[in-house]
Amino acid sequence: MKIGQAIKILRTKRHVTQHDLAVGAGVTQGFLSLVEKGKREPGFEFVEKIANVLRVPPQLVLLLACESHPRGKRYARPLQAIAHALDDLLRVYAPSK
Repeated sequence: MKIGQAIKILRTKRHVTQHDLAVGAGVTQGFLSLVEKGKREPGFEFVEKIANVLRVPPQLVLLLACESHPRGKRYARPLQAIAHALDDLLRVYAPSK
């Protein structure tokens, strides 16, 4: 999973629109759309802003995304298991708006 996919998953689980997330993070909806589609790679500051709006730790966004990192291949299975477990936890415990 890439960072944009992780953001989209968290955004949809929180029932937040692209527009609302973009406004809250101080970016355009177009830019957020490009990030979610994997056409732009955001910096950590952007991830922090997104995480703050979604009320999740930025580390969660990065963890969900790290399984696709080239250096992460060695740890792909454990990271994938963690990502799936976190996804399940979000499904159960994440309060929606």
